[in-house]
Amino acid sequence: MNKYKFIFGTLFFFLICSSFTGSNTSYFEYSYHPTLTTEIDTPLEDFTITVGYNVITGIEEVEYYNMSSEDQSLQTIIPPALGKYDECDVLHFDNPFISYVFPPDDRTKISSTSNFPWSSICKLYITAADETRWIGSGAMIDAYHVLTAGHMVYQHENGGWASQVEVIPGMRENSEPFGNAYATYMRTYTGWIQDEMEEHDWAVLTLDRTIGNKTGWMGRMTASSSDPIYLGTLHTAGYPGDLDLGENMYYVSDVGADADEFNHWYWMDTAGGQSGSPVWTEINGSGYILSIHAYEYVGGAYANFGTRLDQDKFDQINAWLAADTPPDYNPNRLDPIVIIIIVLVTTVGIIAVVIILRRVLRKSPSDLKIYQENANDYNSEVKVPEIQRIKLEAFRFCPKCGSGIFRDTQRFCTNCGTTLLNLGSEE
Repeated sequence: MNKYKFIFGTLFFFLICSSFTGSNTSYFEYSYHPTLTTEIDTPLEDFTITVGYNVITGIEEVEYYNMSSEDQSLQTIIPPALGKYDECDVLHFDNPFISYVFPPDDRTKISSTSNFPWSSICKLYITAADETRWIGSGAMIDAYHVLTAGHMVYQHENGGWASQVEVIPGMRENSEPFGNAYATYMRTYTGWIQDEMEEHDWAVLTLDRTIGNKTGWMGRMTASSSDPIYLGTLHTAGYPGDLDLGENMYYVSDVGADADEFNHWYWMDTAGGQSGSPVWTEINGSGYILSIHAYEYVGGAYANFGTRLDQDKFDQINAWLAADTPPDYNPNRLDPIVIIIIVLVTTVGIIAVVIILRRVLRKSPSDLKIYQENANDYNSEVKVPEIQRIKLEAFRFCPKCGSGIFRDTQRFCTNCGTTLLNLGSEE
């Protein structure tokens, strides 16, 4: 009885462990939000209030962050971090008029997408609320957050919040060197949600994996809009849909054109599908994101442009990142049911092996099967001399040891060697 209690107790223990494993490794759970108001019932006058969307629950939330003046001015730069590299419906390339290629086309295809900083550039597959599919770009900004454009997560003409955003860092054709991740929470500003303002077309995704630990991420920085850094040499990379159907990463570099409080203009070639791409500068060989690519002037009348990381957005990113709790590490993102089945099958197998071994080891030598000669062991076709089939009877006995003598011509006892006399008669 105790043996069966032990077996079923072990099985129950593994099932409980597997259920916790499944629930903790599949989905990200954020820890807190400073102040939450479920859904936006009336328009908000402040365009810079955070609006979040929980992809898992489908709930929209308004978040209020009370940052002091010191919090808003302490930092203007965040350093980069190196990582450790150990069939669908018709895809839309966001807005076909969203960017422009200035002749000649200077874009360069990136082949080594697993190398930094290319590893931090992400391909986005977006499923809108109306089930249409879109592609875009983004950039890792820490272990499990992606910076992208607001219209990648909230499409006004397609039902609002996206129902799913898949993130593939460093994608190259069919290759996913770091695997993929999915957004579990999305944040942007009321200015984009309510009024579709170009000044606030930006968003941050919270992922279900700490995939950024492998890819690494570029730094971020902000400066006054009049700072010459916005007019100097700039860089961007993403997945433009007019080249290779958006399946490959392309890079381009050129100078900036202008900057104001909220936006940043530059002469770099871009195309639909590249919305959300980072626009960065290089300082001492390291990349620092300044803006998020998003738009163009129709027909290339002026430079392409995007949302600038002003001091407010720079600080807000820091607050958003600090508000989240890292997801439990689940590199393959297995479904909880699959994890439970795997653990259950493994547990049953281990228990079966233990039971068999216990039974074998407990048997005494007398319990073990001993081979005994059987008449069926002989080939029936082989003819055995008749004399071997007859049970012989002794007609004499050895006078010394008493052993039977079976032949009258036998002169010695086969047992003790005594010489037998008077053949044919008993002594």
